Order: sequence, then structure tokens, then C-alpha cells
Amino acid sequence: MSAPAAPAVARNSLRWRLAWTFTLLTILALTAQAVALFLSSEEQEEALIDEVVNTALDGLLAHPDGQPVMAPHLSLYRTVNGQAPAALPAALRRFPPGNHEWFVEELEYHVGVRDFAGERYYLLYDTREHERRLAHLLVALVMGVLLLSLMALWLGQWLANAQLRQLKRLAERVRTDDPTPFLDAAQDQEIAQLAAALDDYRNHNTQLIEREREFTANVSHELRTPLTRIRTSAELLLGDDKAGPRAARIVDAVDELERTLRALLMLARENAQLQWEDVPLQPLVAALIESHREANGRPALPLHNQVPVGLTVRADAAVLTLILENLLSNALRHACSGWISVGAGPGWLSVCDTGIGIPAPQLSQVFERHYRLSDLPDGMGLGLAIVQQLVARCGWRCELRSEPGQGSEFRIVFAHAGPAH
Repeated sequence: MSAPAAPAVARNSLRWRLAWTFTLLTILALTAQAVALFLSSEEQEEALIDEVVNTALDGLLAHPDGQPVMAPHLSLYRTVNGQAPAALPAALRRFPPGNHEWFVEELEYHVGVRDFAGERYYLLYDTREHERRLAHLLVALVMGVLLLSLMALWLGQWLANAQLRQLKRLAERVRTDDPTPFLDAAQDQEIAQLAAALDDYRNHNTQLIEREREFTANVSHELRTPLTRIRTSAELLLGDDKAGPRAARIVDAVDELERTLRALLMLARENAQLQWEDVPLQPLVAALIESHREANGRPALPLHNQVPVGLTVRADAAVLTLILENLLSNALRHACSGWISVGAGPGWLSVCDTGIGIPAPQLSQVFERHYRLSDLPDGMGLGLAIVQQLVARCGWRCELRSEPGQGSEFRIVFAHAGPAH
């Protein structure tokens, strides 16, 4: 039989983490390359502009009497006898011979200054065309990084799916409880190690479950034999006027122990079948209350049976008895004063007490194994955990309402209940 599907829970995806990791690394590498390319291009453009300025000035100085033809992005100014032309910007007059950069608002100029034959030459290079080329390059680089990033995300998804395919197949086989060995010769080394560990774990669990089944079967067989002898011996004393009442209680106790043993074995065996029948609630509760009243040791604590006569429930009698036994024992253990009552109605059965109550933060913990509300010496924290398991096994529901200092109510909501026929 295949295992039930796991409940839908929001979890992080390893596939997405791998894909995003690959994508982010790719984006970082592309961005670093794009920045390096842009800075390198800008540096080369700056060097090229300076070379153009120097070459143009060298040509002018080689033919000072000629009429130079300037490109649209070049402007030439010459001083004569130390007098600068009126068109020369005042900021340029402070520049010494050499190469400089001059900024006018958002415009940048490369300026070459040379002295020759008593004259000073100023050559200005307008870099707007250069800035436009860099802006186009920047847009192209950004678009390229974005496009390649999208391709990297798709490629990362494909690579993650390819790398996790074996792990996904192994997880599916584990989920469906594939009986064949998980280890496969075609698996990668890491997946093979995981598959081998799962095989070892499954074999260990199989052996452990088999030992537990053998133990429960042995316990059932070995306990029933002495219980049968006790019951037989007690039945022989039923006719005795003095020992008869005690013998009857021994027989009832043996019957109750056998029912409890069967219910516990059913709880331990997942495939054990419940024995459904119409169980009269009022006499069952009366018998349990009477047994607890005799063994309580605190006769002043009232035990009330408020179950209507004739009310039945479709249940396994042994399981229902064990549930009520544990609920009554729990109520007696924690009700130091007041009263305990068992009530019922169509579809429900409740056990109420006037005990110490349960604080609200602990309401969800009382059904956990070995969880105890108090330090009383006669408890192990298992009763309510057994109740919860049995109720779930029957398809019922256990509800708890409690107020600290006022008491608690445990209510079993049945799947089917109705009046006696």
C-alpha cells in the first residue's frame, strides 16, 4: 500500500535555491565584466581624445602660417604677443601648457595648451559625441546583462532540474514505499550514499517492527494463560457464600484486564481490526464508576453517572472502556475536592471534574506522551496520550475545555451514536 501524500506545507525549494544561486553568480560575473568593459572603454576614449588633441597641435605647430581646417568638435584659439583673443573663455587663460579637462555645467572639454614662437595655442575638444557613444555603450551593456540574466535563470532552472532529478526520483520511491532497494548502480555518488543509508534505515526499522510484533504476540499469549487460570479459579469460588462476592470482583477484574490488553494490542498493531458493536453507555459507565469508587480510597469524592438510560454508541467496547478508564483516572488524580460526573448525549460523551484545571498555554500539551501537569507520584503522563491515540484510531474527536481552579471537561465526539434499539 502506498504511503499517504504529505500535507501541503510551505517550504523552501532546493531547486529554486540552486537556480537563483547560479543566476546571482552569473549576474555578478556579468556585471563585473560590464563595469570593467565600460571603464576600460571610457579610459581608452579619454586616451584617444588626448592623442587627437596632441596630434592636431603638433600639426599646427609644424605649419604655423597655414590655415588649419578644424573638425566640428575642435576649436582653436591663438594669443598674439601675450594678448588673448576676446573669444577665448576667461577660465582657459589660467591653464599652463599641457593637457587639461574643462567642465562647463554638464559639458566636458579636453584642452591642449602649447607655447610656440611667442604665441600660445589653445585647442578645445568637445566630448559630447564621445559621451553619446559611452551612453549607448552603457545602455547596450545594461540590456545585455538583463538579457543574459534571464537566460541564466532559465539555464539555472534547467541545470537544477537535471541535477536534482535523481534526488526527486529517490524521494518519490521513499514516499510510495517502493519495496525494491533504493540503491541503484546508475546513481551519482552522493545520491548513492543517501540511498544506501535509506536502505539500512528501512532494514533496521523492519527488524525493529518485527521484533515488536513478536513481543506483543508473546505478551498476549503469555498473559492470557495466567489470566484464564485466575478466572477459572475465581469462578469455582462463586458458589461460596463468603468468598463469592470477592470471586465475582476477581472475575470482573480479569475480564476488564483482558479487554484492556486487547485494546492496547490493537493500539500497538496498525492493521488490527476494531470490533464495532452497539455499546450501552449507562451500564458501562456505572461499572467503571463502581470500580473506581471501590479503589479510590477517597469515598467522600462523589462520582456521578449522568448518562441517559438506553443511550448507545457504535464503538469497540474494549477501546471505549479503556478511554473512559483513563479519563476517570485522570480526573480522580487531579480532583482533590468537589465531584466528578460522566455525561452523554447524542453523539458525545464527557467526563467533568472540579479539579485544579489546566492553564490555557498547556491545553495543547496534555495529550503529549510523558507530559505531566503536576508532580503527583502515581502518574506517568501516558493516560491522555493513550486516549488521544485511541480516539483518533476510531475516527472520533477529543475536545478539552478547562479553567484553572475550576475544573476540566473532556468530551469525546463520536462518529455515530443513537438510542438503544
